[in-house]
Amino acid sequence: MASTGDRTAQVTAVGPGTTSIVASFGGSGGTATIVVSAALGLQLVASGLIGPLYVTQPAADPTRLFVVEQAGRIKVIQNGTPLPTPFLDITSLVLFSGERGMLSMAFHPNYANNGQFFVYYTDLSGNIQIARYTVSSTDANAANAGSAQPNISIWSIYSSSCGDAGGSSRW
Repeated sequence: MASTGDRTAQVTAVGPGTTSIVASFGGSGGTATIVVSAALGLQLVASGLIGPLYVTQPAADPTRLFVVEQAGRIKVIQNGTPLPTPFLDITSLVLFSGERGMLSMAFHPNYANNGQFFVYYTDLSGNIQIARYTVSSTDANAANAGSAQPNISIWSIYSSSCGDAGGSSRW
């Protein structure tokens, strides 16, 4: 239970997989109570993905999910349907082995206006790369693969042996 003056909120588990949130607000007009209950569960979002590692979406875009595949592809799931063409395919640049590959992506906070996003991957030499890309000017479901701008390159001591190259990039 949390309380700030005449406002209180309580989160209560009311059953297996179910959460109830109760918030009460008081004041000169009396008390109002809001109850929200939600059941947690798993739902298959898409099939046919190869080595999915990360899922994200741009701010204010509830219709699309972007799924990072370790081999070097980003797939779009729009309104629950996987699109047949990858958003970005840089498999020719990515060393895909064990903990190596394309590991994450992040959308620029102003993605809706500038179309910029970043990918985090292991290059063919085993080094970590973070590169900035932009979305296609004609298709919101396709990246401009030629827009790559390397931002960070990190030499990896594990380029010829097994090591932890995992991670995530976020804003």
